[in-house]
Amino acid sequence: MKKQILAVAVAGAFAVPAFAAADSNVTLFGQLQTQIVHHSGGDLDSGFRMHDGGYVGGADEGGLYGANPNRIGVMASHDLGNGLKAFLKVEQDVDTRQGMNRGARDQFVGLEGNFGRIQAGRMASPYVTAGKDPLNGTFMQGRTNGARLAPLGGLGEGSYLDNGLSYSNSFGIVSLNVAAFVDNADDSDSALAARLNFDLDPVELYIAHNHADGYVAHPSWEFDNQGNVTTEGGDFRATKIGADFRTGPFRLVGEVTDFKWEDGDGNTQGEGNTYFLSGTYTMGRNDFVLNLGHTRNDDAGNVDYAAIAVKHNFSNRVMGFAGVAYSDYDNDAPGYSRAVSANVLTGDDSSSTSFTGVGAGLRVSF
Repeated sequence: MKKQILAVAVAGAFAVPAFAAADSNVTLFGQLQTQIVHHSGGDLDSGFRMHDGGYVGGADEGGLYGANPNRIGVMASHDLGNGLKAFLKVEQDVDTRQGMNRGARDQFVGLEGNFGRIQAGRMASPYVTAGKDPLNGTFMQGRTNGARLAPLGGLGEGSYLDNGLSYSNSFGIVSLNVAAFVDNADDSDSALAARLNFDLDPVELYIAHNHADGYVAHPSWEFDNQGNVTTEGGDFRATKIGADFRTGPFRLVGEVTDFKWEDGDGNTQGEGNTYFLSGTYTMGRNDFVLNLGHTRNDDAGNVDYAAIAVKHNFSNRVMGFAGVAYSDYDNDAPGYSRAVSANVLTGDDSSSTSFTGVGAGLRVSF
């Protein structure tokens, strides 16, 4: 009798959510990657390190970049009728050392219909096109090695910004995505971002812009001219033009970015350009990738970058990769530690140099 009651209770527990979710769709998703890399160059202790994202010059164990692909989250949508849908996304950053303690990723709610898509909460800026790099999230990625802007607390290539309100829609071959990120302490210091995509098959062209005056994306990314952390917001702008060409087994991505930002005291932290070029050739389940990049930073010297890798797609959920990447920093720049490939002055006097990383990793998602 007790077993029958238990069976009925279990059946009821599963039946009620199914009934309640008749007009809903809920998806649990996640992704985890780890890699083993031999790092060398500069004042590094050459040797093998295991980490999730990182860069050529180290394992990013302090989470300075936060540029790994790992996540776990839930997406849900509810059909409201008449073509209107409500949705939410809750996503947490994870890694193989700290578990789910790294911080929040996307956390937003919204509405979608014939008018387009509106969402509010924590989200990536429309400026972000980090996924255009086929090596994104690995130690070979351009955004942590001097070929593209680093995440920069959400203002650069990746990461997320709080208090966002965005609108996106498609108009034939043109797609629009615009957003504002409100500074709750002073709404006049809010950040603005926009991106236009043009689908000219087989080429996708895009232009994006990020602009912030007095905005604090993340306190740890705000420095004075001595490299000391300050909580005062600075001015930031970045404009990017890119092209993504695909035909048959070939893919070619090129981007040019113009950037400038200042700390809260008006001291320039970075000003210049990044140049990124990536070529991919697909053969069966294998992708062969060559990335090249250069950062010209008038205030912190230049960076040259190259990476060559092979990615093997065991399935659409499991990907292995292996390769080598190299970053070289100008000798005239002050303090090239790991932060400098993000174009940030650190205020120390260590000599600049080059770094090499050789390694392999595995990424599994569901």
